[in-house]
Amino acid sequence: MSVALDLARARAAGVRAARADEPRTASPYRSDAGTARERMLWLAWNSGYDSVKPFPVDYES
Repeated sequence: MSVALDLARARAAGVRAARADEPRTASPYRSDAGTARERMLWLAWNSGYDSVKPFPVDYES
């Protein structure tokens, strides 16, 4: 499979996880993985997740 297709699928999986109300930690990829490919898949998954459930930011602190 191509890398672009894998990235698109990882992002779509992140969207599905957020819509299914799964925790952000449900990502099958790791941000500290040994390969750049898995780190990019983690970024894509989180991008999809964030598009549905943005990470809360407290601006009052």
